[in-house]
Amino acid sequence: MQADVSGILAGVKVLELTHAPSGAFCAKLLADQGADTVKVEPPGWGDPLRREPPFIGGEPHPERSTAFLALNTNKRGITLDVAQAAGRELFLKLAATADVMIESYPPGHLNDLKLGYEALKAANPKLILLSITYFGQSGPYAHFNGDDLIAQATGGFLYAVTGSTHKPPMGTALQQMEQTAGRNGVIAIMAALMQREQAGAGCHIDLSVQEAAIATPSGLLHPYSFTGRNPRRGSGDTNVMDGMHLPTREGEVTLTTAGTGGRPMEVWSEFIGEPRLLDPKFATRLSRQEHWEELRDLVAPKLKEWNNLDLMRETMARGLVIGLVQSPKQVLDSPHLAERGSFVELEHAEAGELKYPGPGFFFDGENPMQTVRAAPCLGEHNAEIYRCELGLSNDELSRLCAARVI
Repeated sequence: MQADVSGILAGVKVLELTHAPSGAFCAKLLADQGADTVKVEPPGWGDPLRREPPFIGGEPHPERSTAFLALNTNKRGITLDVAQAAGRELFLKLAATADVMIESYPPGHLNDLKLGYEALKAANPKLILLSITYFGQSGPYAHFNGDDLIAQATGGFLYAVTGSTHKPPMGTALQQMEQTAGRNGVIAIMAALMQREQAGAGCHIDLSVQEAAIATPSGLLHPYSFTGRNPRRGSGDTNVMDGMHLPTREGEVTLTTAGTGGRPMEVWSEFIGEPRLLDPKFATRLSRQEHWEELRDLVAPKLKEWNNLDLMRETMARGLVIGLVQSPKQVLDSPHLAERGSFVELEHAEAGELKYPGPGFFFDGENPMQTVRAAPCLGEHNAEIYRCELGLSNDELSRLCAARVI
């Protein structure tokens, strides 16, 4: 049984005018919970994400980019050139009926287009505007360009969070700072919607990707701010029992010394039948790092006797904490996630049937992600929105198309 198809955010209207993954992800999270979300793309070219590989089928195609398909579920899509006067007029009509607008232009760019917050507020005093940039709307870095790696670097992650102690800094993959900013944007929007119920007016939310990274507790700023201690990058390459990946008969696992009531080495010793693990030189994390090669030679051969899934089941049953390094296929085929109903399937006109992870939470035991539509094709809902909702005639639509406004 699926959650109510009306959606938790049914009745909330969102306009997305973004060209960054953070904005698309933020709008997707709202759309997945039922918000009527309209993605606005430039005519002809569309969102740059449409050109991002890999592509379904292998050949570049604007409707088969896995990045675009992943970040745009449950949205309607239109094309509109807001740089043209006719495009701005149409956009203001859309904004007049929206609750939320999400944009990711450089600071001041919307003002140059006469679509800044004051113009939007004049059209709709209750509109909540979320502006996502890398360094915020103000400050000496406001007009600097950025990307996910720059946010990691300036946010401190490369200095002390990712990588190994004696090696150069290493960035995290999969645009984690962009995604963090997107989730922070949802939190800010939900808070603003609640505030609007009391105040009756909208607001302008200034969201910085760098500050979203900084605001994520990471063991980086807090130790230094509180104690003056300068943290170092991790040492996973020498941490056999606390982060190193070790092979099994099939795949890898990563071990930790968490759990088991403070006696992890005793439990590990008993489980793998290796009494030498009780040697005092393996009793603390620092001493285990000092003798890491000897520790690895004791543990690694024992793990190779197991397949990884059985090893995880048996160790977890004893209170040990172990990470099964699963491939994407293993995650998608996971019996645990299948039983919980963690995935949904959506049909796309060009790409076919697509499997998506849900939002990562359940309401009353149900996956609340909307299963209405996959990512929109470029301009898919132009007629529906411009003709049926804004009241434009076919002749007007034809003239706007000829002028490349839509």
